[in-house]
Amino acid sequence: MFIGVVNQKGGVGKSTLAVHLAAWLYEKGVKVALVDADSQSSSTEWLSEAQPEIDSFQWQEAAEIFEGSDALRENYEVVVFDGPAGLNAATKAIMVLATGILIPCGPSILDLRALEEALIVVREVQITRPDSLPVVRLVPNKLQKRYRLSQELMHVVHDADVAGSTGLSLLSAYADAAGQGTVVWRMGSKAEKAAREMNRLFDEILSDTSTLEK
Repeated sequence: MFIGVVNQKGGVGKSTLAVHLAAWLYEKGVKVALVDADSQSSSTEWLSEAQPEIDSFQWQEAAEIFEGSDALRENYEVVVFDGPAGLNAATKAIMVLATGILIPCGPSILDLRALEEALIVVREVQITRPDSLPVVRLVPNKLQKRYRLSQELMHVVHDADVAGSTGLSLLSAYADAAGQGTVVWRMGSKAEKAAREMNRLFDEILSDTSTLEK
């Protein structure tokens, strides 16, 4: 199973989601790998500290991703792809190959515009795969529930023609996890809320993996 974490905009939480997802699956006993397609390689560096037992690959070109896909299928149960910023050839390659696509999105005007453009590309990819549509999930991120833009983002997610999720709050623990090279559920009481959110999110979207294998 291939899970792509993509969005054309940077800073929406792709690496946070990809690293936590890979570590979460590893702890569940899944043979998992991560493909880092972002030129900054931040998820590779983060994961090498948080869970060095997980194999990671830095493939930033579409050709590398396509050429390596068969070996990934043979050697791993799940592969998490951390997509680059921008809807470039590498992002589209991930979408074409993915069983499931996660699109993290933040509560700003630029984030909402980027989300609309990402959904257009998703629909274009789905047209090329009429017999094996990828499951798409929107993941609202950096939410502040009392703020208008966060509320607007949740309305956009609710009204979109793809599935949404409960999302993640704007919490310092997520940034702290990256700085400390760990994941939020290993950070003790100061990150309890973030740990609950992240575990709830993955339980919600991945506890029944058949939803990503249709």
